[in-house]
Amino acid sequence: MKNISYYYLTFIKVLLSLVLLFAIFGTINDALIEAITGYSFPNTNFLEGKKSIIGFYVLQHIGFALIYLVIYKNYIQFIGFIKNKKRKSLSPFWTKYLLIFGGAFILLFYIVLLIVN
Repeated sequence: MKNISYYYLTFIKVLLSLVLLFAIFGTINDALIEAITGYSFPNTNFLEGKKSIIGFYVLQHIGFALIYLVIYKNYIQFIGFIKNKKRKSLSPFWTKYLLIFGGAFILLFYIVLLIVN
């Protein structure tokens, strides 16, 4: 029974941190898209008729997910009530490359958006 409550607390921790970080990312993303295109959320007219931008938009969110994975595995998983010695952070190799690819996926969308507009 102790494990079930541990999993619920972990789920709530993941959910709250994901919502908080996604809200911050979404606010910054919306401000940058509005500065580039003039459209703000929920108006998605900047995506109409441009199928390639939709793929880069999805890729941008995949980049955010990679960065969230690094943040969770290296920092957030160690915050909690139960200390588990089995938890390990990502190796510096994986941390570096996941951050590079995540940042590149996010920046790639803005570069394509600047070129298309």
